[in-house]
Amino acid sequence: MVLEFLNNGVPMTHEDRTNKRWLIIATITVIAVSASLAITYAVLWLTGYDMLPMFFIIATVAPLLIAPVTTWSIISLLVNIQKLEEAYRNLATHDDLTRLLRRGTFLTQSQTFACLCARNKQTMSFATLDLDRFKDVNDQHGHGAGDEVLKAFADILRQSIRASDLAGRLGGEEFAIALPATSVQEALIVLERIRIKTEQTELPYLGKALRFTVSIGVSDAHGKQLEDIDYLIKSSDAQLYEAKRRGRNRIERDSPDDLFSGFDSTQGSTPAQ
Repeated sequence: MVLEFLNNGVPMTHEDRTNKRWLIIATITVIAVSASLAITYAVLWLTGYDMLPMFFIIATVAPLLIAPVTTWSIISLLVNIQKLEEAYRNLATHDDLTRLLRRGTFLTQSQTFACLCARNKQTMSFATLDLDRFKDVNDQHGHGAGDEVLKAFADILRQSIRASDLAGRLGGEEFAIALPATSVQEALIVLERIRIKTEQTELPYLGKALRFTVSIGVSDAHGKQLEDIDYLIKSSDAQLYEAKRRGRNRIERDSPDDLFSGFDSTQGSTPAQ
């Protein structure tokens, strides 16, 4: 039972059903009473019985007693079912640790965005991000510390990108961002903000302050290149390896002339060039 007309024509979410539960119950009760009175009138008219007030009182009181209780039970069941469905759907599409999109979902949605950009003759940028020396964090502080670092970095990504962008965890300490309708020059501004914020983050853990940095490779494409997201993935991945090779904690793109870079924070970081 989806009462879209109570939600401006939009199918109700779990939150909508919870917030509008009493409105739904009142609406259904009014409908039930109206239908009961109409049926009673029609039956009395067709059978020729006298239109006694008692018949209409019963036709009003019965649904008033039954409809709210029945509707409450049904709505509560639907709310719980929908909550479970949304939870399972979220588990299927989002990483349970970072709450970012899982690899498969992220790449599928990125391909959809790429096709839309190609159709609209727009450029799309794609970035691959990898936390530097993440194994050292796990080895020195334990996997619990590593998990906290991953969650903190995921928060940085969410806070740094637009609602129209996508962020996903590809696996381990590797992440990716898809920025539709964005040139690589525009993407570099966003990515440099992420790099600096990551470098400046101090994460308290068991009395210690964990610090970490990120290396980033970015590429953009337009036209037929966007028909296959693999081009952007391979290109940005190649740039990521170049960032690692050049010292980490930096951003590399296809053209070195427009490089935004940092330096390995373990050797003393400097502002981007």
